[in-house]
Amino acid sequence: MAEAAKPSLQGIPQELLEIIFLHSMNIALPRSSSLLGAKLSSQNIRIRFCIKAFFETRGDQNPPVTLQSELLACRFFSWPFFLSYAERAYTLLKRNSEASGWGDTGIQAPDPSYLDGLWPYKLCKIDYLGFAEGFAIPDRLLCGPWTTAKADLLYVLVCFHGEIDWAGSMAGETARQGLHQAIQEGNERAVAALAVLLGVGNALSTDFIQAAVIDHGCNMQIVRHLLFNAQILPRKDGVDFHDPSLWSWAAQAEERGEPIGACLREMLKKAESFSLNFYEKGQTDFTGTVSFPYSGPKFDPRTSFERGLIARELLTKLYTRYGRRITSGGTD
Repeated sequence: MAEAAKPSLQGIPQELLEIIFLHSMNIALPRSSSLLGAKLSSQNIRIRFCIKAFFETRGDQNPPVTLQSELLACRFFSWPFFLSYAERAYTLLKRNSEASGWGDTGIQAPDPSYLDGLWPYKLCKIDYLGFAEGFAIPDRLLCGPWTTAKADLLYVLVCFHGEIDWAGSMAGETARQGLHQAIQEGNERAVAALAVLLGVGNALSTDFIQAAVIDHGCNMQIVRHLLFNAQILPRKDGVDFHDPSLWSWAAQAEERGEPIGACLREMLKKAESFSLNFYEKGQTDFTGTVSFPYSGPKFDPRTSFERGLIARELLTKLYTRYGRRITSGGTD
């Protein structure tokens, strides 16, 4: 007697397959065969899966950090995809609010237009996207070549508390390589994000400053990102603020009558004493600068360290603990 054919997921109707996938939340399912991968790779299914993994788990005591990290590592999770996810999440937030009888409460939540300009003080208010504390930023976003879209996504993930796995992966080295590439390509947003990740990991070193100043034209905004982060958790084998090659470059620039030389010298001095502000004194127009990716009720990058000992202490504690609870107003 012939053995009965075993049921296979590949043979069931598309609608039922999607229901099983979204119920199981098994990210390995579409990877198990090319046929299943093709059936479960539509934009709609991917966004619905992310809604369940991010939006519907916000506030959970044990959010699916690992699953979120795996989703971010998928190549489909691009900047345009993230924007589509944000739109869907906001739509659901409004719909749920209206259904619960709260009236216009959902409409008062920041809509995805808060992503415009990528200002951290706005980004930190979009708390319904559901990124869990401790999610990992994937290696693919830590290195170049740097496009605007890739740098934007990395920057937003840093603003949303993303971390890299220093102990269990090569992510730290990948980030170092990516920062050198970003400096070479002059991508300030990528530099801003990676300088924070490496700063938190206490992994910034003099070679980054040398590359930015000596090898790639001394873009002062890029140099400021590097020095601002390097001053927060200084270490003996970290950035040498007295590096002879940097001071020599500054002196030669001054001899040529270029103001950038004196500016670099002053920034190095201030960074050594943890008194380098992110913005220049008296600066009121911030539109031409990629902002420091931390902002919140308890820290404003516009704060002057000359008057803000508390700001220095907050940043030090923040970097030391790998957390964002200080900036988001939570408790330790």
